[in-house]
Amino acid sequence: MEIDPIPAYGTPDGDPVDESVPVYGTPTSPVPPSTDRPPLIRRETLAEKIRRATGGAVRLLGRRTRTDDLDWSAYPGLTAGDSADVLAGIRLDDVLARTDEVLSRVRGALEAEFRVHWWANTDVEALELRWNAWGGESLLRDARSATWRTTSGLTSIEDRYLAARIVALALNHQGFAEEALERHDDEWVMTARSAEPPESLLELHIGFSEFELSMTTRAVLAFEDEPEFRRRAQLFTHGDR
Repeated sequence: MEIDPIPAYGTPDGDPVDESVPVYGTPTSPVPPSTDRPPLIRRETLAEKIRRATGGAVRLLGRRTRTDDLDWSAYPGLTAGDSADVLAGIRLDDVLARTDEVLSRVRGALEAEFRVHWWANTDVEALELRWNAWGGESLLRDARSATWRTTSGLTSIEDRYLAARIVALALNHQGFAEEALERHDDEWVMTARSAEPPESLLELHIGFSEFELSMTTRAVLAFEDEPEFRRRAQLFTHGDR
């Protein structure tokens, strides 16, 4: 497996600027695809079920290893002291809207260049419960998008590099950075992370027979959970270590 940086347009290592490649959101771009989302599925993973089953033991251990008398299993975040960062970040509804916009831009850019047709797995978009460091149930969720796929892929190396550059350019307009490209025998995998919290990870698989696109945002707070999050976080304000 090889990991290559993605050369930017106009750099010595990249291609010259190609004005003919339409970028989603510009006057020459095609009409964006529908941003209708599949319904969310709120689910609990197997790992979370195991943690819930063993939560009592973890909570007892947590109480014995801290010097305060607080039951940290009730902490609403993931680790001590992260409540300020959570409250400073965007909320779940905004995360879902941003996810729709980012994935729509990427799909539109690839569709315009390679004439691919996208479809979504409607049963995989989900919110997954997060547990805190002391085995308790937090008020945060991971928001995972549906997985979008195409009915065809790319066989030539040149087209795959072009696809990666097109996506990198589209993501730069959405505040993503840290793009990386892993080259496997049967498919290439491109990843990119959001520059601002909460952390979002976009993953694009470029295969011989299909593209596969998804995005996950970690530790998100919903608007309706914010009052309870603030109330519970206040209890631990003087106990954060």
